[in-house]
Amino acid sequence: MNYVNILVIGGLETKFHDFSVMGPIFKDFLEKSGFEVTLTEDLDFFLPQNIKKFHVIVCYTTGRELTQEQESGLLNAIIGSPWGETGEPKTFIGVHGASSSFQNSKAYLRMLGARFLIHPPLGEEYRFQVIKPDHPIMQGVSDFTLMDELYLMERYPPFETLVICDYRGFLHPIVWTKSYGLGNVFYTALGHGEEQINQKVFQKMIINAINWKL
Repeated sequence: MNYVNILVIGGLETKFHDFSVMGPIFKDFLEKSGFEVTLTEDLDFFLPQNIKKFHVIVCYTTGRELTQEQESGLLNAIIGSPWGETGEPKTFIGVHGASSSFQNSKAYLRMLGARFLIHPPLGEEYRFQVIKPDHPIMQGVSDFTLMDELYLMERYPPFETLVICDYRGFLHPIVWTKSYGLGNVFYTALGHGEEQINQKVFQKMIINAINWKL
């Protein structure tokens, strides 16, 4: 696929994750990779007539709620159907607060694979281990250390775990992928703020996840 149209959807809650700062960072590194990028905070972009033209949805939100129409449009777009009103199946890229978003929708959380519970205070560096180095999304990515919010989540497998973190003797999935209908889902709990999103390892995983099934 030569032309890839990406929707980057942000959240209105700027107290923790300011989309006015992070959105342009996404736009910059995605456009440098050759993608067409639309930034918005308008959840009506999930409606069938709006989401149809996009190939990939990148979700960098915190909180918020979906209407039934928005939920249906988003999930059906990922599921995909050659005869459906949302067009070809999409790839959904959930970043960080995507697991704390749309918690009024159990179907969305099952699609994503997790629900955010809590994180330790920001400020500690963590070691992240790549456990599937041969996976296409992990190409060019090796074990790394990063200061980020370590999300502890209620998880809804099955999914394929790509990166883990050992925290207090428990191995926590941090990055994973899964299928959803005919579409694909990628989630990374990394990406709290400007420092984290600007990391080359973070951007590499996002770009690889977009390219993987195109």
